[in-house]
Amino acid sequence: MKKQVDLNTASDTSNQERFEQLVEKVFELIDNPLSNWAVAATIESLGVRDIDAKTDYGFDSVFDLADEVLKAIKKKIADRFVDEQHKEKIKLGNFASSSWLFIKYYGAGLVFSLPMLSQIVAILIFEYALWAWFKFNETQATMVAIGTIASFAVTGGYIQVFGRLISKYKGEENYYLTWKAAQRILMSALPVIVGFAALAFIINLALPFYPARMIVIAIVYYLLISLMLLAAAILFASAQRAIILFGILFGTGVVIFCMEFLDMGIYFSQWVGLASATSVLGLYIWVYFKFKIRSLRQQLFKQSLPNNEVSFFNNYRYFVYGFCYFTFLFVDRIMAWSTGSPPPPYIIWFNTPYELGMDWALISLIITVAVLEFSIQLFSKKLIPAQKKSPITKIKFFNSYFGRFYFLQVLLFSVVSIVSVAASYYGVLSLRVFEDQVPEIKDFFANPVTFKVFWMGAIGYIFLIYGLMNSLFFFTLNRPEFVMYSIVPSLIVNGVVGYICSRVISYEYATVGLIAGAITFAVITGLIARQFFKHLDYFYYSAY
Repeated sequence: MKKQVDLNTASDTSNQERFEQLVEKVFELIDNPLSNWAVAATIESLGVRDIDAKTDYGFDSVFDLADEVLKAIKKKIADRFVDEQHKEKIKLGNFASSSWLFIKYYGAGLVFSLPMLSQIVAILIFEYALWAWFKFNETQATMVAIGTIASFAVTGGYIQVFGRLISKYKGEENYYLTWKAAQRILMSALPVIVGFAALAFIINLALPFYPARMIVIAIVYYLLISLMLLAAAILFASAQRAIILFGILFGTGVVIFCMEFLDMGIYFSQWVGLASATSVLGLYIWVYFKFKIRSLRQQLFKQSLPNNEVSFFNNYRYFVYGFCYFTFLFVDRIMAWSTGSPPPPYIIWFNTPYELGMDWALISLIITVAVLEFSIQLFSKKLIPAQKKSPITKIKFFNSYFGRFYFLQVLLFSVVSIVSVAASYYGVLSLRVFEDQVPEIKDFFANPVTFKVFWMGAIGYIFLIYGLMNSLFFFTLNRPEFVMYSIVPSLIVNGVVGYICSRVISYEYATVGLIAGAITFAVITGLIARQFFKHLDYFYYSAY
């Protein structure tokens, strides 16, 4: 039976003082103990025996003493955690510091869109970009669009696997395995990319959906864009984003040079430009990893990747998500471009008013999606410090803290999305003052379908980005299955609803499929996120 300390006697007061000193010593030595066994071992290492526990501290044994020391330490940690979290809240409530973090990370998110924005600027100034041209007719635009859509869909899964493996090994500063992983994925992706092109060509020979010349041109664009996307994915996952922008700008400059000075024609100019951009990116990748591996002497150590079966099991969810996500982005276009009155001349035919509306809505997506960089960086920034400060007795506080954090991120996302849609709409609409001077601007606003598609596309993108925000939280704690199970039904809803609406109502209502699919994605990920943050302690501790 353990003896309780009575503070009413001088002797017990002395015992209490020694007890508090012992608590401080144990806490200094082992900080947050796992059990009373750890505390008992530490007490004994300090020379305290059972007899000392009774005479100096008022307890029957070392283990009785350890039980009370453990309780005192846990209370001490809990009080410290509450105080530090209170201070942290005050700090986060500081408008200036919060604004600076938002500017820093939101700006980093916008940097991701610079390659895309550079293409828009190039078209406005020079009329050319890597795979776009102001003067493309619908036949030419169809060929390029088919090649572009196919390249994103086929490489989408590999892009996500690049992001998973390269960021994992690079985060460990193991550039040797990072390079080996990149090579393995490339060797897996290239046969699939080439095989898809060959299959498409053979199918078109058997069932001539398009003239042979059109399909060949589309395949060349598809192959070149696919290679560039893979190279850019490696650099993006390696945090070398500035090089992506440089490569894109270099390739665009090659297109302009070939058109203006060599008069090579639009197809050959863009093919040379795409090949040049990919060569620049590929050369940098090779030099970067070779330099890192050699300077760190990592090639001297025996290292190997997991075997193919293990790699497949670890990464197939990322692959499925990547394929479904990039396909999701283009399903509405396929539905809209394959119907209409009069019917399109071929199975899929580029529709200019529809594409202008979707490109217009894409501006709002670019502005909004940048906020995800802020949310996920802040989430990662807070996780480890919060975990270190969280005793097991304060798990509910840990979860509720991040529950409030998630709510604030949703609120911020909502504000930014509304502002981005309004800014996109009125910003582009302001160009109407130049429609009498610039015929292309007048043509842009000539068809009411463009306006209708913009609004429906912008709404769909808002729900899509909300789902992406949830997905990034899941990916951060290694839960790709949550994302995969969300995107697959969303893709199906997008296709089915888009097909029905585009055939029953009108072709532009294919965007209703985008909205329905995006809402499905948002709802499923939102419901999962609710449980995810409610039990964040479990998902965090079981993440790796």
